Amino acid sequence: MSTKEIFDGKIFSVVQKEMEVNGALMWRDLVIHPGGAAISVIVDHKILLVRQTRAGIGNVQTLEIPAGTIDAGEDPMVTANRELNEETGCKAESLSLITAFWPTPGYDSEVIYVYQAHGVSKAEHRLAMDDTEDITLVWMDLEEAYQKIAGGEIRDGKTILAIYHAKLQELEAIREK
Repeated sequence: MSTKEIFDGKIFSVVQKEMEVNGALMWRDLVIHPGGAAISVIVDHKILLVRQTRAGIGNVQTLEIPAGTIDAGEDPMVTANRELNEETGCKAESLSLITAFWPTPGYDSEVIYVYQAHGVSKAEHRLAMDDTEDITLVWMDLEEAYQKIAGGEIRDGKTILAIYHAKLQELEAIREK
């Protein structure tokens, strides 16, 4: 089976790959992406979100947890720590993996690693954000963020996952009492 490169960009590439489906050969267009890492920061029942404009959805502003693309050969946890610093000016004593998931496995190889930050404080030295980033920090009550999912204001998958995870942790803590 053969593969043809269609596009090789700064962040991802697009290939056409010949595949066998139900005994028939067909070409599929696939996005090859290095993956991303995202960080859920919750302090005093508030989640740290970033408001930013996303070109892929028509320059709409989104509310998301901090995240970024994994550099070639980079460990996802290193990416998460770097992005936490760049986007928020914070650092974490430690990170724990919540999950790794495929946001669009039908045509994209991207894996997003979602971490929970522990022991968050202000970083001594903040790394520069990418030139293309225009970010505003938003500390939001976790219940308000949860309601914004239902209201359609938070629609980013990794952020929904992080908020649901935090709410589940809350419920489990109550149940254990």
